[in-house]
Amino acid sequence: MGNRIILLDNAGGETGRYISSSCRLDLTITQERDIPEEARCVLVSEDFAGSDVSELVTELRCGGVPVCIVSFNTSFKAQEQFALSGADDVLILPMYGALIEKRINRLCGDTEAADFSFIDDVSENVGQGSFRVDEADFRKLYEFVRRLLERLEKDAHLVKFSFSSRFGSRIEPEMVNDFTSVVQRCLRKGDISCKSGHSLYVILLGADRDGAEVVAKRLIETFWSVCDDDAYDIDYVIKPINS
Repeated sequence: MGNRIILLDNAGGETGRYISSSCRLDLTITQERDIPEEARCVLVSEDFAGSDVSELVTELRCGGVPVCIVSFNTSFKAQEQFALSGADDVLILPMYGALIEKRINRLCGDTEAADFSFIDDVSENVGQGSFRVDEADFRKLYEFVRRLLERLEKDAHLVKFSFSSRFGSRIEPEMVNDFTSVVQRCLRKGDISCKSGHSLYVILLGADRDGAEVVAKRLIETFWSVCDDDAYDIDYVIKPINS
């Protein structure tokens, strides 16, 4: 796609030279403020904008594309001005080329360059068991589920499983990992699980309190049926999500 990323910079400007030599981007350097429709984002060199940074950013954002200020100015005062300009992002150079590409591609909403590895993690579980996600994604999913349940007036419960040692010894990570694998396999496709340290969090969708109790006990019993290590206890607490 032509003119995907527009850089407003002075002819022969240092900003244009630096980005062009550091990154592999579909970059068009221009002094024309009339941004083409196919542009995905606009970079604005501080040298080009001069003292009218905020005014220029406001003008460009009316075109409906993300705007990013690019500068070699590392002073706190300048960065404060950039932050208050209304720009969608600010790049302070010099910066490693791969990081520049990542920031600009994210600004463009480039799904090809964006990191969707967490979707791959979830996809591994399609076909059996619960969705297994990382802690950061679990927090987001929890909030999404909570809001969704408020609208649908449906039940769901959060179960936290915790390991403790009967002899005061350290919790072996392998035990938690093994328990996590058993839980993930035994839960339904619509449930969500997440390991965090020595604990495992599970969202049981459509389950009332009694149902959550039954599931929690069944998961623990299933685990002990395949693990004979009596040095640990597994406890759980249940919290309603939509209360």
